[in-house]
Amino acid sequence: MQSISWGAIYFLLLLADICLIALDIPEARYVSKPLLMIGLGCYCWAQAGGLPQRSRNLIFAALIFSWWGDVLLLFGEMFVEGLACFLIAHILYISFFLLVKPRPALTRKALAVMALVAVYTSGLVWFNAPQLGELKTPVILYAAVISIMLLSAILAFGLNGSQAGRLCVSGAVLFVFSDSLLAVEKFYMNIPGGSGLVMLTYGCAQWMIVEGATRHLRSEG
Repeated sequence: MQSISWGAIYFLLLLADICLIALDIPEARYVSKPLLMIGLGCYCWAQAGGLPQRSRNLIFAALIFSWWGDVLLLFGEMFVEGLACFLIAHILYISFFLLVKPRPALTRKALAVMALVAVYTSGLVWFNAPQLGELKTPVILYAAVISIMLLSAILAFGLNGSQAGRLCVSGAVLFVFSDSLLAVEKFYMNIPGGSGLVMLTYGCAQWMIVEGATRHLRSEG
């Protein structure tokens, strides 16, 4: 099946999952949500034939751990385990970004954005800290790792690089935004339509990172 078909299937699955959230049919999401990363993995496989094995495998492994995270987060009592799976996925994305060569020179604008990322994630943790309880340590660790993931994407591609690089950086930004919404929803307050927005931004973030990564690898080959 052509990669464009797998891409269409992935976004249809994402739309279906968001609709199930809006219609408040949580039982059906035990089917729709686990299918998301399977669809994206198939899309990545169709795109990644002949690409450098080490980099390609890091992306596939990140999707596998993201799949585990999606499944575990369907069960409220498995939140820490799901968080751990996504933490590993981010470490794998970081490892991919660290392999990107050559790296652009760091501009003042990029340094300012990186400082803003650090301030933002620190502020978000501080904002939610009173509600974290025994989850404070794993949440702080996760916030640090996802921040490093975004910073490593900026280090790898800069802010004004190729289209592939812009996709990766934008996807990393969207991932941080999605997890920020999730944190506020879980620990502070309900946001109208928040759960659907979390899935929309998460699904788009994953696709953008995968699409950007495979485009970059193809351009190198």
